[in-house]
This record gives sequence, structure tokens and C-alpha cells, in this order.
Amino acid sequence: MLHAGGNLIRFEMHAVHRTDCSVDSTYDLWTDFDNSLTGVAFQGGPGAPPAMIDDLPAIGVDAQGTTRIRFIHDGPIEPSFSKQMLFAVQALTLRGRYPHPVVSIVAPDAGPAPTGTLNVVLGSPEDLRAALAAPPSIASGQPVLRLVNDIRAGGPALVLGGETEQAVMAAIERLVAGVERSDDEKMSISSAYAPDAPFFTGARSVRFSELGVPTQEFAGRRLRIRFPVALPADFYGAANGQARILLNAAYAPSVRPGSQLSVYVNGSLASSYVLTGQHGGLIEYKEINIPLTHFHAGINRVWMEILLNVDSDETCEPGATLVNQQRFVLFDSSEFVMDDFARIGTEPNLAAFFGRGYPYFRQAEPIAVVMRHDAPTVATAATLMARLALFHEGTTRVDTAPPPASLKSRPVLFIGEINRIPSEVLNQVGIVNASKIRWISERDGGGAEPGGTPTAAGMGANGPVARSPIALPMLDTAVRVRPASGDEDIYDRWRDEVTGETGLSAALLRFEKWVKDTFDISLGFPGADSESAPFNPPPGTSVLVAQGFAPNSNALWTLVTGHTAESLLAGFQDFTVGEYWLKPFGRAVAFDAATGQMEIRTPSSRRFVVTQPLGPSNLRLIAANWLSLNIVTYALVLVLCCIAFAVITSLLLRRSPRGGG
Repeated sequence: MLHAGGNLIRFEMHAVHRTDCSVDSTYDLWTDFDNSLTGVAFQGGPGAPPAMIDDLPAIGVDAQGTTRIRFIHDGPIEPSFSKQMLFAVQALTLRGRYPHPVVSIVAPDAGPAPTGTLNVVLGSPEDLRAALAAPPSIASGQPVLRLVNDIRAGGPALVLGGETEQAVMAAIERLVAGVERSDDEKMSISSAYAPDAPFFTGARSVRFSELGVPTQEFAGRRLRIRFPVALPADFYGAANGQARILLNAAYAPSVRPGSQLSVYVNGSLASSYVLTGQHGGLIEYKEINIPLTHFHAGINRVWMEILLNVDSDETCEPGATLVNQQRFVLFDSSEFVMDDFARIGTEPNLAAFFGRGYPYFRQAEPIAVVMRHDAPTVATAATLMARLALFHEGTTRVDTAPPPASLKSRPVLFIGEINRIPSEVLNQVGIVNASKIRWISERDGGGAEPGGTPTAAGMGANGPVARSPIALPMLDTAVRVRPASGDEDIYDRWRDEVTGETGLSAALLRFEKWVKDTFDISLGFPGADSESAPFNPPPGTSVLVAQGFAPNSNALWTLVTGHTAESLLAGFQDFTVGEYWLKPFGRAVAFDAATGQMEIRTPSSRRFVVTQPLGPSNLRLIAANWLSLNIVTYALVLVLCCIAFAVITSLLLRRSPRGGG
């Protein structure tokens, strides 16, 4: 049954309540698999350690689903080593198909490698001798790419070496050459979520069978199916775009009218459909419209939830939960249809950055990375590059020592602790000065106050604190989008007091707030938007990511920072978990690793970058989406058009000859 490459194993079970028949009770009926005790065992005991480069996927993951890439290095870290490491980790992630790579740098003799850990030794013959008990020999001018089992490394170790920097880069290039590319219509994510996600670049339809959703009959009260959808980095259709589900299904006569089918996108309710048949019904290609409001660049998670109400559930007689009468069937001939959408890049755009590595992975020159070359900071940068390469499905060169004069004219990544980030960078990405940020590492007060002694993330007053990411509910309640931090009621009260109760400005602001709360439309009146104000991250922030433009330039700068280099590395490891990584958008996000909470700041303005030919169809879609986002401009254009039409009509009527009697 098994075959070379990836194998998918599914678990199916049937669970019922003994005493409760309500739909709500199904949310309390769950089964949890203990990852540390669940796995696949083969006869003959543990298998041999990986011996070939093609065996890299066999490194696997630990109990938290993480693959730890451990670079063994002795001595100070030079910019040349950082450059090689950031390039190598991209190739390793893609070659090993690691769903959640986390990078660290350790000294030699660090001990046995835990489960799901890959040791890597990178550098010159001197570096190899310092890290390994029996380093492989290096021929003159030849690169070395080999898996060895070494005592000092604590297990299997991948050796990437050479006598010169060029030879080391050549060894990494060999690793890159073996990376398999997915086809243009799919995004390879099956190592984390099966199957691979269909990649939509425009109008297209995909059957449920291709999305990994089989035909299934259902006898319970709540059925949920999920599938992924991938969009390009230059997706620009959230305001007016639309997708559809062509539903093929049937429901039994016992199902009461009012039962509901809901569609969620990235945790937000996008559409719903009510079953109205009195005596069951057959649904054939029923069109369920889904606005693209909650879609973004990269991976999007779509799921359908069907809630079925029947009369027997109301009475809930003894043994009723054991009846296995089918109530609903979903056919795999159903389709997900994406309509055409606009294609143009927007900056700043964290959704495109995290989802596809935009714009850094689309440029020809190496990515400029500015950071201190200490172990925690370089490990954070390597973890970031591994994650971006995974979602971009490709690698790119890195420049870890860019000339300072070039930074204002090229995209740059700034990575490190907040106190070492220049004030100019903070100003350009819209973050308050470091002295104004009150960083706290722990919710219980065990953090670092300004002027105090920092506490390492993950350590409380009574010892270590568990760092496992908090599981999030299906509905996304952990993301708050605000123009500023603080309690919403306090914010609204102070805004009312500051703007005053009288005057045209106050009236416009109150009207703008009413339209926003009622219709979710931002009118953009002057003074109604404080998004351009510097972002002050809330207390407890573990990771802060923000984007802005270089001074007097359109080059995009991205900042990744934290309280200290050590706490940034610890928080960023949690931030890269899929549940969190796919959520950010806008221009800035503050992530609290202790709670899983995010605070997001959206940009007050965006810059457009042409990524596709601006043909008539694309221009029409771009204009439609832009006008939908700028409703006041849209209304003014309509008024001006009406006035112009009236004036022209009046002039034509005046010049036309009058009829005689």
C-alpha cells in the first residue's frame, strides 16, 4: 500500500452523544490525538538513519509538528556564513518538504539530536573539523554535499562544505537543483495540509474531488468539510471579486426547513444557504456566491459547515443518537469556481509577504538583510527565509552585508531586537520610537519594564513556561484590526470628546462611524482615519512585523523585531505555526505568543506595482476594485458624470432648431 514519496493516512471514526441530540452538543464531541504517542511503527525496530540527500524528508517532525534545522558552528558568525546559511535553509526546507521548519545555531558537542532534528555543518574545512569527529575529505576546489552519521553531531548531519566561499555556494546550489517544482496550477502544501492547494491566477473551476473532498453521506447533525485555495501575490480583488460554489447534494425528508449551510473563509463567515424543502430535496449545481472579502494572497482555508435539524433531535428519545439514518449527502461533482480578478501588486501588504514572499522573491538581485550577526538574530532570519521559501516554492540569494548607500533604493529586511533598530527605520515603517514601546514578556507581570532587566521569553517566575502554541477556535476571534491599541470603548469615548459634539467635522466623523459600523464601508473623510499615525504595539508583544517605504524612494522596507534577540527567536518560532502565519495583513502586525493574539494595523495608502500586462480586462477589474474601496470618490465621479451629462444635454437642446407651427 505504501509507495515512494509522500503517503497520506486518514483516520475515520463515528462518535455520538449518549444523552444529547442538539446541534450545539456536537461542538463538545471531539477526539484528540496525542502527537507524542501516535505514529507509525514498522517491524524490525527503528529504521536506519538517513544516508542519502533524497532521504532528507525522513527527518520528520517532533511532537509539535516542527522540524528543527540545527546548524553546528564554532566561533563568531561572519556575514559570509550568514549569507550561506540563509540560502541553504531555503533549499533544505524545499528539499525535505518540511511543513514547519525552525532554525537554531548551536556550538559543537550539543548532544544527541532530538526527534525531527536535522544537523547541518556548513563552511570551510576548518569549520568541518571544529564541528565533526570525522569530517569528510574535501578535494581541491570541489564542493561537498553529503549526509554523515557523526558522534559529535549527535546523529545524522548534512555537510555543505568547500575550500572557498564559492565552493560552499556551489554545494548549496546542488541542493537547490534537486528541489522539485510543483505545476503552475497547484501550490505544494501536502506536507502540512493534504492535498496540494489549487493555484488560481484568474477564472477557473475545480471539482471537489480534486480538492480532496470525496462523496460522503452523513447521518449526524453537523458536517464540516475543508479545502485550501491559493492566490497569487498580486491578487487585488477583495473589494469586488467573487467566487462560487456549485453545490451538488441532497437531504432527507426528515431534515426540517431552516437547516443551514455556511461557508467560512479564513475563519470568517462569507456566505450561507438555507435548506427550504419541506420533504427533503435534491440540490443540483446550486450557486452559492462567496465574496472575496476575506481572501488574500497565498493559502486560504475554505470550509463548509452544514447544520441539520430534525424532529427526532427535539425529543431526543432514548437510543435516538444510535440511529444511523443518512440525512445528507455531498457529491464530489460539486465545484469551486473562481471568477476573474484584478492582478496588480500593492505595497505595503503583509498578506502577500507572508503568503508568497512578495516582493522580495520576485526581484533579480539578492535580498538585502540588515541584522546583527549573533546566533539568535541569524537563526530568526533563517527561520523567516525558510518559511518564505516554503510558500513561494523557490529560493533566492541573500546579501547579508549590503552597502549602506544602496539601502534607500532597494527592498530591505531589517531583523533584530528593537533597541538596535535605527530610528529612521522605525519612522519609515510607521512604528513609534523604541523608547515609547512598553515591552512585556509575560502576561503575569514577569516581563521587562523600561529600564528593568529583561526576562527571557518562556521563563516565568516559577520556572519554564510551556511554549506550545494555543489552538485557535474555528471562528477567528484572535485577530483585532484597530487604528491604534487600547480598549475600543475608551478609544471611541476619547475620540468623541476630542472631536467635540458640534461642528461640521464632528458631524462628518459621526456619520463616517455610523456608515462603518452599519455597512462596513469606510468613507475616508479627512480626520476620520488615524492609520497614518505611528503604531504603538500593545504590551505583551512578542513579534512585531511592519512595512513601509525607504526615504524618498518606492523601495519597500520590512521590519521584524522583538524585545531582545532571544525573545524574538522564541516568539518567532510560535509565530511561524500555520494557524498564525496565514493571518496577518495590512502594514503592521503585533503578535503575542503567550495568548496567540494579534493586533493588525492597515495602511492609510498603498502603492501599486505593475506585475501583469495592463490590458483592458485587467484595467477594468483594477478600477472596479479601487472604486469599491474608495466609495466617496466613486460617488463623486458619478455626480460629476451626471452633471456633465446634464450640461451637455442642455447645450445640445439649445443648439437644436425649434420646430415651426
